[in-house]
Amino acid sequence: MEEKNYRFEIDPSGARMPTDFSWQFGFGADHAHQMLRTDMFEHLKLVHDELGAKYVRLHGIFNDDMYCYSTFRDFAPMPGNQHRVREMNFRQAGIAYDNVLKAGLEPFVELSMMPDHLARGKGRGLHYPNNINPPKDYALYGEFIETFIRFLLRRYGEEKVKNWYFEVWNEPDLGMFFHGKQKDYFRLYETASKAIKKVCPSLRVGGPSTSGCRWITPFLEFCRQSGSPVDFVSTHHYPGDGFGNLISFSDYPRIFKTMRQSIKEGARLDEALSRMFFHEEKAARVPKGALVSLDEKLLSESKGLPTIVSEWNSMAIFAAPIHDEKYSAALVLKSVLDLNNRFAGYMFWCVSDIFEEMLQLNRPFHGGYGLVSNDGIPKPNFWAFKMLSKLYPERLLSVGYRSTAPVECAAFTNGRDYQVLVLAQDNDPRHNEEFEVSFAVPFQAKDVTLERIDDQHANPKGVWKSLGAMDNPLPSEVSEIKEKSALRKEKWGFAYDGSKTEVRLRLRTNDAYLFTLLGV
Repeated sequence: MEEKNYRFEIDPSGARMPTDFSWQFGFGADHAHQMLRTDMFEHLKLVHDELGAKYVRLHGIFNDDMYCYSTFRDFAPMPGNQHRVREMNFRQAGIAYDNVLKAGLEPFVELSMMPDHLARGKGRGLHYPNNINPPKDYALYGEFIETFIRFLLRRYGEEKVKNWYFEVWNEPDLGMFFHGKQKDYFRLYETASKAIKKVCPSLRVGGPSTSGCRWITPFLEFCRQSGSPVDFVSTHHYPGDGFGNLISFSDYPRIFKTMRQSIKEGARLDEALSRMFFHEEKAARVPKGALVSLDEKLLSESKGLPTIVSEWNSMAIFAAPIHDEKYSAALVLKSVLDLNNRFAGYMFWCVSDIFEEMLQLNRPFHGGYGLVSNDGIPKPNFWAFKMLSKLYPERLLSVGYRSTAPVECAAFTNGRDYQVLVLAQDNDPRHNEEFEVSFAVPFQAKDVTLERIDDQHANPKGVWKSLGAMDNPLPSEVSEIKEKSALRKEKWGFAYDGSKTEVRLRLRTNDAYLFTLLGV
């Protein structure tokens, strides 16, 4: 394949901006019941210790598997009014939050879903017990929220809890998460937000936590008209938001054909899911830097309120192979490098492949959304965030900012030394081009090191395959995969001509190379 050449001249005297670390605000981590698992605790601690995460956001703190609202009928279903013998108790929620705190993180409290006894229906949207209905009695729901807030204040104290964020619900614009209309969510938000402030005015509450940056303007207008408190705006987005997940009748023949082929070939469950819902040609149609326009529109609608993207990822499709590959790492880097210090938080979804929204897939590297595999092995997107955590505090804008070129370059400085991140991000998973790149910095380096994510480096899926792609790796095999796929520094050659330090390299599509140049 024909090589392409790129050269970057880095000018330290030009414009600068602070390096954007809003992604360190936090991450998502599936539903609250998972916080009772020791392995999930270890994964949370890893992203705190290694990536510097501050908050973690959980679905379903009020799911029935958390036993927040119980009645006598749950224990002995009989005719009569046994449901009037009731209990509101948040012990399990407290244990989940205790574990979050022990891992070094703070809760980003998502008020979801609806306990069955409070809901106007029995509808579920996911694999685990998430009742997605609005309340049948808003006064009782308000009492429930007040009781929850008092529980948190007693357990953790106001000084601690006032640093948390309270987000009302998750993606109420999607039927799989909310069985109601926009007006139902707005009433839910009004009830919850006013209940929170009634108990403790210093707590922060916000929403609408929608998908695709939807409902922002009508939500804020509703809050203004109803007097509902709102301290921050939250929403979600993904590149090509929802592509592949919206299934119509026209898709069924292809799905059934894929299923028959998977049966014939003896495909694994994750392989069959990938064939059905992950389509490379759809990913290829997403423009490079796709999140920028969504980000700018969102910020313009947020009316100056602190704005948090409380969920994003490289793709909205579960069991997509790219989640385990350098493709996701490159898109993470691209998306964060396009930020401009205007978000209060930019929370990647999610921490771990221990994940039960659709189904818990047990095989390693099954295309889950996580930063680490279900065995706790850091994936390429984890190493992308590790790269970002190492960046110097100032970014030089003479190269690369919001570029759409096949190869991008971003430069950073601590006032003495320099870092240069070279990235060949591409949304088309079918591309595999090779590029020849050079860059020059007008200073004298004494040492240049490289950390890279490519097919041979920081690629745990590749190591796993080389060891036989076992279904259930032994602890010794997990350790071997971690060891062989860790992000490492290596010495890199350079030239100094008396005025500039020059570095040359070759990389392929969706490779990411971070160079550190130390001055004399």
